[in-house]
Amino acid sequence: LILSILATLTILAGTWFYSGLTKDLPSVQLFPILLNQDNGTLLEPTRLYDRSGQQLLYTIAPNNEPRTYIKFADIPPSLVNATLVLADPGFWTHPGFTLEDWRNPDSHATLAQKLVSDLLLYNEPASIQRSIRERLLAGQITAQYRRDKVVEWYLNSAYFGHQVYGVQAASFFYFGIPANNLDLSQCAMLAEISQAPALNPVDTPQYAEQRRLETLQIMLAFN
Repeated sequence: LILSILATLTILAGTWFYSGLTKDLPSVQLFPILLNQDNGTLLEPTRLYDRSGQQLLYTIAPNNEPRTYIKFADIPPSLVNATLVLADPGFWTHPGFTLEDWRNPDSHATLAQKLVSDLLLYNEPASIQRSIRERLLAGQITAQYRRDKVVEWYLNSAYFGHQVYGVQAASFFYFGIPANNLDLSQCAMLAEISQAPALNPVDTPQYAEQRRLETLQIMLAFN
């Protein structure tokens, strides 16, 4: 009887805990809406208006044009590889998340976790519960969408400093060319900027160059 009661209480506690974790959990189906290549809401530059909402005061972007979205097929493989060796070396094998450092809500060890943290859970206070919710959603988007789509979304929404979002805008801003024309060295540079936007070749050229060389060495070690 005692064992039956304990088992029942355990089940009830587990159900209550899971219910709390998944309450108001955002839907991963928001990603195709936010990052739709034609009219995604995140592809528009941030614009500041006056109190009336009619007069545009300032556009927070390198220019007034919408951010250009590019598909995975148009992203250089070297940029994908450089990004993964720096941000998510186990990308092709893990389920979209890791349990590494799960008690630290500021740690986002995979691309899927970074996407969830930045785009779905950005307004939730840091906590262990948020950390677990992040992993639940990261597993969902990895299972529901192709892994190349996760990379595509990540590189099209990543911040590269100087109010530049997305790899296409970053390629034009730093090198004056479209992303599909990037060479290996330039791919390594953009990959490291996406991990530390403040250490870019405009603001910190020496650090950026050092990190570019380090990225190339890491890529060589992974080959």
